[in-house]
Amino acid sequence: MKTIVIVTPVYNDWPALSRLLEELESLAAEQGLTFHVLAVNDGSSSLPVSLPAPGRGVTSLQILHLTRNLGHQRAIAIGLAWVYRMGIQAPVIVMDCDGEDRPQDIPRLLAESERCADTIIFARRTRRTEGWLFRLFYVLFKFVFRLLTGRAIAFGNFCLIPPSLLGRVVYLQEIWNHFAAGILRAGLPWTSIPAARGRRYAGASHMSLVPLVLHGLSAISVYVEIVYVRLIFFALALLGLDLAGFLVLLYIRFLTPLAIPGWATTVAVGLTLLASQAFLFLALLTFLLLSYRSARMFIPATDYQAYVLEVEQWER
Repeated sequence: MKTIVIVTPVYNDWPALSRLLEELESLAAEQGLTFHVLAVNDGSSSLPVSLPAPGRGVTSLQILHLTRNLGHQRAIAIGLAWVYRMGIQAPVIVMDCDGEDRPQDIPRLLAESERCADTIIFARRTRRTEGWLFRLFYVLFKFVFRLLTGRAIAFGNFCLIPPSLLGRVVYLQEIWNHFAAGILRAGLPWTSIPAARGRRYAGASHMSLVPLVLHGLSAISVYVEIVYVRLIFFALALLGLDLAGFLVLLYIRFLTPLAIPGWATTVAVGLTLLASQAFLFLALLTFLLLSYRSARMFIPATDYQAYVLEVEQWER
C-alpha cells in the first residue's frame, strides 16, 4: 500500500479535522492507500477533542502544537520541516483541513505525480464558493501581483510534494511568508491540475478581508527584491519625465511667445516638488533593498524548532 503524508494547518477547526480524517479513512480503503497525518495546531484557543482514532487507512496522527498563532503559511512551513526531519520517504500532500481542499482530488494529484516525476503538483482552482467581495479582492490581488512581480499565480496551498523535492522546499526562506509564491520564486519544477474548491465541513472561514489583504501582501513580499527594483525604475522614469518637463518649460518660456505671465514659476515649483519626492522615494527604496539583502534569512528546515511547543501522537 502506498503511504502518503498529509500536512494540514489547524486553527480552532477540530470538528473539520475530524471530518477530514473520516474522509481520508474512506479514501484509503477505496484507493489502497495509507495516510500519516500531521496536523499543525497553529496556536488554537481550543483543544483537540473527539477526533477519530487512527484506523487501517489513517494509521498515524500527529498533532504539532505551536507556541503561538503564526498564520497558516508559516504553520505549513513548520509542518514540512518537521516531516523532513522525520525522514519519511513518501509524497507529502499539503492541504487545508476545512473541506475546501477536497480529499477526492488526492488520487488525481498522485496520478499526475506519476506522470510528471520529481515535480510539485498544485491544484488549480476552477470554481470558487466564496462571496462576491472575496472574489473581487482575489481578482484585484492577482492583478497587483502580476503588475509588481511580472508573474501570475492561480493556485494556493493544496499540492503534492515528491520526496525528492521536500529537502529543497524546506530550505526556502520564501515559504515562511507564502508557500505557493515561494515555490514559484525558487524556480522548482511544478505543474498544476484543475480542481474545484469544496465547501467547508463546519464553521465559518477565518479568511476575512484583513487576513486576505495580509495574505496577498505576504505573496508579494516573496518577490520583494523584484518589486524594489521595479519601483526604483519607476522612480527613475519619474525623474526623467520631470527633467523633460523642465526642458519643455524652458523652451516655452524663452523660445516661444506662448508663455503666460506667472505660469512658469508655478509649473517650476510643481516640477521641483515632484522631483524631490521621486528622489526621496528612490533613495528610500535603495536603502530598503540593501537592508533586506543584508538581513539574516529564516530557514524553516533549521529554525522551525523555536516555535514547536510539543507533539501529541495518536496511533493505532
